[in-house]
Amino acid sequence: MYILGIACYFHDASATLIKDGEIVAAAMEERFSRKKHDNSFPKQAIEFCLRQGGISGKDLDYVVFYEKPLVKFERILLTTLNTFPQSSGVWQDSMISWLKDKLWIKTLIQKEVGVSYDKVLFCDHHMSHAASAFFCSPFREAAVLTTDGVG
Repeated sequence: MYILGIACYFHDASATLIKDGEIVAAAMEERFSRKKHDNSFPKQAIEFCLRQGGISGKDLDYVVFYEKPLVKFERILLTTLNTFPQSSGVWQDSMISWLKDKLWIKTLIQKEVGVSYDKVLFCDHHMSHAASAFFCSPFREAAVLTTDGVG
């Protein structure tokens, strides 16, 4: 089973290809774009991972995005509405990026990676942090605490 993980638009953009639970390739977009902390869609990192795996997008079983965009969008809406009018600048900046790119990530992944719509999945952002710490640890059980942003 091939799974491609993608992160972009919020933090440093990256992609990781996993085959049967083992990492085949991982790369940050900045390595290819030469733009430090590049947070754009990681097209080149994805191409690198697929090339390293000797596969194409249609060979993927799933593509997983590290965030649930609608959950984050709701949090931004509620936060800015609760602090209005002080948050009007944040509101304007947020809406431009959300309505331009972030809300449409599933369609973009489908188009750029070449997978069907039903193969694109989302996971909880803070659970992603916890999993990245736990699954590479030697432990069978652990308590994990995430404390980034509003985690």
